[in-house]
Amino acid sequence: MPHFLTDETFDRLMADLTGAFMAAATSTGTDLHDKLIEALACADLLPESCRADYMDEVAVKRAA
Repeated sequence: MPHFLTDETFDRLMADLTGAFMAAATSTGTDLHDKLIEALACADLLPESCRADYMDEVAVKRAA
């Protein structure tokens, strides 16, 4: 099942992914993998392996 994004979020994601690629392609100190993960996380797309960490962070913010 696809994860549908709002048009605004999708457009921002595409711009972020493009920027990540360009930053990695034109810089020796930029890791494309890290930049792509960051762009996907900004669009609220995270791997299942991050669920526990994310839920812990949410719990800490709610408790504050």
